[in-house]
Amino acid sequence: MGNADMSGEKLIDTLKREAVRRGLLPAGAEIDPATAFTLVRDMPYRRASDRRPETIIAEWRGTCSGKHYLLHALFTELDLKSQVMACTTVTPVESENVPKRFLSLYEAANRRFVDVHNYLLLELPDGGHMVVDATWPIAALEHGRVVNEAFVLGQDQQIASQPLESWPIPKDSDAQAFKDELLHRYFTPAELEFREEVIRVLSGE
Repeated sequence: MGNADMSGEKLIDTLKREAVRRGLLPAGAEIDPATAFTLVRDMPYRRASDRRPETIIAEWRGTCSGKHYLLHALFTELDLKSQVMACTTVTPVESENVPKRFLSLYEAANRRFVDVHNYLLLELPDGGHMVVDATWPIAALEHGRVVNEAFVLGQDQQIASQPLESWPIPKDSDAQAFKDELLHRYFTPAELEFREEVIRVLSGE
């Protein structure tokens, strides 16, 4: 979860340059925490080729892990401390929402979608914490996703998936390895295979 690219440019400057190139910001705009959140949130929910912050910006896409690794790094550059969190989630899935080719896998996965979801806890000046979740872009509102429409410092946002149990990702650990270990500890191979297929569908793969 680095905070600068190989050229030494700050991520916040890389983000601004790419947002300006895409017509999402005027050239003279400054990026504050709310703007950083909005830009990351509205990146399409799709897997990037890897989860490094630089890749998420360059490819302008990410899922909950890549988006929050990036947002954590951006907040650090904006002098805000945050903690990347991981939580187990289980969501029942109705069979009519499952493509026919996945039905046997769906049955083997106990008719549910499981995941280890990532979000942030942002440290506040008064010593408290604020939940931040940038998973779903504003366009996902029409599909009934949990979308956080505003970033107001001090006001908790809604976590995109209902947490069962949450853990802070240790600062000296590999965040993705930590997440993968939780996935394999808590869920069956069939559940994880169904999870992969669902994420591919959601990502438009």
